[in-house]
Amino acid sequence: MGWREIILDIMREDIGCRDITTAAVLPKNLELRAEIVAGEDGICAGVEEAAHILKSNTLQVREMMKEGTRMKEGDVILEVSGNSRRLFEAERTALNIVQRMSGIATMTDRAAKLAREVNPKVRITCTRKTVLGYLDKKSVEIGGGDPERWRLDDQIIIKRNHLRVVGSVEECLVRARAHVSFTKKICIEVNNADDALEAARNGADIIMFDNMKPEDIDKSIGLLKDKGLRDKVLVEVSGGITLEKVKDYAKCDADYISMGCLTHSVKAVDVSLRLLLRE
Repeated sequence: MGWREIILDIMREDIGCRDITTAAVLPKNLELRAEIVAGEDGICAGVEEAAHILKSNTLQVREMMKEGTRMKEGDVILEVSGNSRRLFEAERTALNIVQRMSGIATMTDRAAKLAREVNPKVRITCTRKTVLGYLDKKSVEIGGGDPERWRLDDQIIIKRNHLRVVGSVEECLVRARAHVSFTKKICIEVNNADDALEAARNGADIIMFDNMKPEDIDKSIGLLKDKGLRDKVLVEVSGGITLEKVKDYAKCDADYISMGCLTHSVKAVDVSLRLLLRE
């Protein structure tokens, strides 16, 4: 099921049989005009999705802002017109999508700026700790981040539970190399310097330092450099990294910083529907 079907299902679930409030108090054929308006500053996202929701409810839509642009309080994101009952049925789902996606894009933009103040090369990425899957990851991209894996079949990521079952870093990497295409990168999660060295020696493309303190990551990367292995791998750091901590981790010689908070605990940007009623 694609994102279009998913968000229409969300709207249908919200509507139920019908909007009994609007049906009770508004005339059946009343036409209205309205705007979706930003209630605070942020990075605009979710315009395509909100427009699809509204258009699918037989409303006319004009997109006023492009995704990825900076919006200020009071900016008009979308203009919409059409039957009042259709408008109020679709309103909440459209607003929910814009406010969540804009919230993720805004937080990603903030994280990237903080990190690059101390490490210009580092990229911010999200994780699979999402609510709306593809839409959450798209929002990270809009905010200037990297979505990492879109799906489980995009890349090999060997996590600690895989290691616990298999028994060793080397054996996990041998099995991965034997069973996937050369086109797929292999990432392995480690939490100590010894495993990082073993991973680099056995052909890992990406070493993910997970739930380690910045000073321990620095020491581990230093060992990789001493052994001439640092340039053979990409380094990713992850595990409980927030906006308050992102600079500390960016100071490490990392290529990527994974932040689950971008999607699992993001604050939505305030947006609302403003009716354009005739005086």
